Amino acid sequence: MADTLTIRLSPKDRETLQELARARGLGVSALVRDLAEAEARRVRRSAIRAEGERIVAYLAEHPEAREEIESYGIPAGEPR
Repeated sequence: MADTLTIRLSPKDRETLQELARARGLGVSALVRDLAEAEARRVRRSAIRAEGERIVAYLAEHPEAREEIESYGIPAGEPR
């Protein structure tokens, strides 16, 4: 089971989230959990993309690294 997280919200923010939760047929806790999980996934994916961009930049600057990667060939099942 996940750890509990306690947050404080202004009455205006809580009311906004309660209205959204009601519209989605959820409780406020479920709504906030869904929103937080979606943001955590977005942050993780963004970090993965950034790492990929660093690798591509490195390969562009270092021909010997690019040659080594190319020496592995195209994986079976990949389009050529």
